[in-house]
Amino acid sequence: MSSKYEAFSYLYEAMNYDIPYSLWIDIIEPFNKNTSILDVGCGTGEILKQLTASKKIGIDNSETMIEIATRNDDSSQYFVNDMKNFKLNESFDLVIATVDVLNYVEDLDSFKRVLLNVYEHLNDDGVFIFDIHSESKVNAMIEGEMFTDESDDFVYIWNTVKDDDLSLHHELTFFIKNEDDLYERYFESHYQRTFTHDTVLNVLQALNFKLVKAFSDFDSDGTIRDYSERTFYIVKK
Repeated sequence: MSSKYEAFSYLYEAMNYDIPYSLWIDIIEPFNKNTSILDVGCGTGEILKQLTASKKIGIDNSETMIEIATRNDDSSQYFVNDMKNFKLNESFDLVIATVDVLNYVEDLDSFKRVLLNVYEHLNDDGVFIFDIHSESKVNAMIEGEMFTDESDDFVYIWNTVKDDDLSLHHELTFFIKNEDDLYERYFESHYQRTFTHDTVLNVLQALNFKLVKAFSDFDSDGTIRDYSERTFYIVKK
């Protein structure tokens, strides 16, 4: 397993069996014209394969994620690509970046590059939907907090280390059963950060996005709450 998140990719679906993908679908569908969709950081394609459109493309920087997505969804095209610098030579009516994707950018400049890249791949009046960790969620994370899970095929230990008020390091140790029924050990370190609501609004304005709505925790009829886990943004070109 040589790619950056390859061990994590193999276990992604098993580890995230309880992710409420249907809640994201409920938010996305009112803006889906059934024409063209780009899923940035598509992972294993769980959301994209549930959407209907004439053209559906997913990109992710993990070769293994893309292999899984391609195997599980023959209604879409999947490509290995980096969200900061992808160039597809086509544009879309809808672009999505969901389930923490934009929390994997290294810094504010990278965040700006991703949003600018999305802007350049949107048709006029196209919609971009994304979500990030809320400030309150990151601030509530406990230094050294540990999560574990196991099945017949794997065990993982997930330790969280706070870098500063808005960023986290995730240290993951996997024990994965091989063909000889022996467990092989893998270690990965993932970095995530988030941004204040005001910072996101300033970036969107600077890039000429029009804010349609922003809200917390899947409550699309609500607003931004002081305490939440996730902040959603729906913007137009």
